Amino acid sequence: MRFPWAVAAALLLVGGVAQADEADSAPQPAADGMAVSVGIICNTTEQAEHYIRLRAGGADITPAVSAVNEAARDPHACGLAAIAFERDKTVETKSVQGKLVNIVRINVLAGYNGREWLRIPTQVQYAVMEAQDGLSI
Repeated sequence: MRFPWAVAAALLLVGGVAQADEADSAPQPAADGMAVSVGIICNTTEQAEHYIRLRAGGADITPAVSAVNEAARDPHACGLAAIAFERDKTVETKSVQGKLVNIVRINVLAGYNGREWLRIPTQVQYAVMEAQDGLSI
């Protein structure tokens, strides 16, 4: 469930998840523990770690995602996604450009396709989140 930047922007405008000038947003928890946010998710912890290493080395978001996907030989290994999810557990904590980030195992419940939310069978992914729990970098 990866979506382009335009979809993320639409989500921010329509859903009101975060201020319009923020690319990353803090999850908005519901009573049942579900959160909604936009951020980078990957299929494996190794892909998330690769992404973090690239970002720590100064790569911008898009080239970092492209490099991870190329190395994985999977165009959907990592990417930006607007998702509804449940947080599972923190797998690892790293430092990127002076910020602590976590690799967090999450259960994706739905994704936003630019027009509507689509519920999916629960899918395990690994999110790159700022230490204060917002989907990040």
